Amino acid sequence: MAKRKSSFSFTKYLLPILVAMLVVTAGNFIFKDNPNCANSLTCKGDLSLKVENDAIGIFQGRTVIPPKVDLAIVEKSSVVLGDSTARDKHIYIDLSNQTLYAYQGSGKLMQVLISSGKWGRTPTGNFNIWTKLRSTRMSGGSGADYYNLPNVPYVMYYYRDFGLHGAYWHNNFGHTMSHGCVNMRQIDAQALFDWAEVGTPVSVCDSFIAPGKCTQKDPVN
Repeated sequence: MAKRKSSFSFTKYLLPILVAMLVVTAGNFIFKDNPNCANSLTCKGDLSLKVENDAIGIFQGRTVIPPKVDLAIVEKSSVVLGDSTARDKHIYIDLSNQTLYAYQGSGKLMQVLISSGKWGRTPTGNFNIWTKLRSTRMSGGSGADYYNLPNVPYVMYYYRDFGLHGAYWHNNFGHTMSHGCVNMRQIDAQALFDWAEVGTPVSVCDSFIAPGKCTQKDPVN
């Protein structure tokens, strides 16, 4: 009789512990740091081509003037990367040194400074460019962090609304400055835009040494 009571007591205390462990495990899985949006106000349904040449931008409480965009004029970049028709392209982002690398096969065609997420994490992982937009609007944040930027140039979305694009509202490349996207100088973004295609692989790394040596501590995929 005493033995049965001991067994019941053990089960009585073990069950709550097991349930608690399951809840914690499920919570860690569900609430894992997996950002859904780079731009909290435009990410849900505004990922389309937009040209707004008369609009004024807002960033960090100040107004900024966006570049003019004329879709009737085919602009060719003064920087020409490799063969734009080649299929062995790969873009790597090194978050540790805020640098983007573009490779064609084993040949490195581009190495430039970027600005990744400061107010929102730039997720690591292996992706593919799913759309290219010559110009669009990005907005998000709130209060002092609010921003609203028309005519964001040379946008290449690779994961939800996380993308590579030119930035005209700051010149602090080499340091984190974005809400999750990968900011580039406009001249660099244009050269990459002309070279990359829909489907081009993009690997975002915590650190990058060479193709095949991309460290990703907590990739989203």
